[in-house]
Amino acid sequence: MTAPQHPQHPQNRPQQAQQPGYGPPPPGYQQPPGAQPPGFHQPPGYGPPRKKRTGLVIGIVVGVVVLVLAGVVGSMYLSYLDEPGGGPGTDPIAQCVLSDEVKSQAHVSSFRLIQAPTDAKKGMKQTHCAWEQTKGEDGRDPRRLSFLVYDFTTFSDKPDRNLDQAHDNYGSFTSYATGEQAKTLDIGDESMILIPASPTDLTEVNLLVRKGTVLWNIRYQGRDKGFFTDSGFPIADAEAVAVEVAEELTSK
Repeated sequence: MTAPQHPQHPQNRPQQAQQPGYGPPPPGYQQPPGAQPPGFHQPPGYGPPRKKRTGLVIGIVVGVVVLVLAGVVGSMYLSYLDEPGGGPGTDPIAQCVLSDEVKSQAHVSSFRLIQAPTDAKKGMKQTHCAWEQTKGEDGRDPRRLSFLVYDFTTFSDKPDRNLDQAHDNYGSFTSYATGEQAKTLDIGDESMILIPASPTDLTEVNLLVRKGTVLWNIRYQGRDKGFFTDSGFPIADAEAVAVEVAEELTSK
């Protein structure tokens, strides 16, 4: 006869392996501070908060802006200090000579001959003279003095005709004074100074003067340099220079 089967005592059953993270902690186990309880899985995307970098980005942007502004201001400052002009130029021909006093008043000392008179025995002889600035000698405010000389002395064999020709050319030059302020002067046989009616950042005056068979068209112009923008200099100063030049040229 077969012996009766007895159920296995639970204590004698094989013990299941405990899965990591599951089941109660062993006796005496202490959870480390800040640790998550067993079986807890942190959802993706969570974790310690990131440090904000907004302040760093703003600092970099501000630094770049400051560097750019410093470069612009530095360039403007160097331009403001820079003195215009070039070398001392060449020696003037007789028709273009001016005294040192007049050149000093006009802030010019460098001569440049733009057009020399023709060597022909007959006809009108034209000369174009320019007095500009010498770098380091005439200041940092740009100035330029130039004048054209129209000599009708040998225009023809008839002195009266030559005189009439000079007079007619003076009249044709003054006819373009429309829109400008024209003022007659007491220099030579006839003279007039022309000032642009609309002021700009460039001051300019034109003076026309005739003495006998010679006609001069004198132009003086310039501006005063500013740190941000340039401006014209007083018209009265420009007139004074042009008048001094006319009186000196017609006195030869």
